[in-house]
Amino acid sequence: MSTEQTPALCVNIQDLEYTWANGVRALSIRHFSVLPSERLFLHGPSGSGKSTLLGVIAGVFAPTSGEATILGQPFHSMTAAARDRLRADAMGVIFQQFNLVPYLNLVENVLLPCRFSRDRAERVGATDAKRIDKALHLLNRLGLEEEAKANRPAAELSTGQQQRVAAARALIGSPSLIIADEPTSALDAETRDTFIATLLSEAQQAAVLFVSHDASLSNHFDRLVALDNINFSQDERVVSPPLNMPARAEA
Repeated sequence: MSTEQTPALCVNIQDLEYTWANGVRALSIRHFSVLPSERLFLHGPSGSGKSTLLGVIAGVFAPTSGEATILGQPFHSMTAAARDRLRADAMGVIFQQFNLVPYLNLVENVLLPCRFSRDRAERVGATDAKRIDKALHLLNRLGLEEEAKANRPAAELSTGQQQRVAAARALIGSPSLIIADEPTSALDAETRDTFIATLLSEAQQAAVLFVSHDASLSNHFDRLVALDNINFSQDERVVSPPLNMPARAEA
């Protein structure tokens, strides 16, 4: 049985720093937050630390200092194994490199989270047939019906198709938080807009943290926060507006 609880904030970061092993500081954030069910667009130029921040929120990186409370859990003080478990149970992550298993077909790739999380699998369905049906539903909505029917391995897909399979995998099992790192980089304009609309529709009650260097995509989202490549000596790189501010307020 899942022990997940709904926190007041889905993501709550305070006075966080992350430094690489070579001593180079990659992040210095005074405050950043995401509400449950919020659709937040995080914008910033290449090299501003967007992917590093997502890595901290996903539990891939442990903060060097400060606090990162994710889905009510103190990631800054948890073991790597505990962070991995929470990510498997409650997060859907669309990585920049997709991280598909090349020899598995589309449905098998989408259902991978169900193999690593019993909670995730139970939320999809009680039987393999129900889980396959849900995977096919997501793939169909993302325009991959023919590729799924053809039973093609992921290695035979185009980059844009692989990107959409990665999105379906992130959505499977109703995660509480979906993290999308440049998930439209390989899509044309028409496919991109359809993809974002489908992602947000299928995310249902999940919080969505969508990262892109393309600020023109922000009109799909509740709020925009800018992560600027500014001097680290300044106090603040990311400012999340107070919770009572209007939606889509830019930091």
